[in-house]
Amino acid sequence: MKLTYWMAPCKGDSFCYNIRTKTKREAKDALSSFGSTDYGKIRKHTIEYDSAFDLMAQCLSESHGYEPSADYDE
Repeated sequence: MKLTYWMAPCKGDSFCYNIRTKTKREAKDALSSFGSTDYGKIRKHTIEYDSAFDLMAQCLSESHGYEPSADYDE
């Protein structure tokens, strides 16, 4: 199974402050209400998982279901 979401990373703080939404449009709206200067570009993420428990385990792990990369500092 796959879970796809859109994320704008918080540049100067913890990953828990990243904006995550179901659609790109919702992410754009959230950026406009929070002020986009503290966030990077909106990117699409897809997590592949086997079960609800596997999805939960990935989300609670240190990598949070994805590997952040240097291009988030744009």
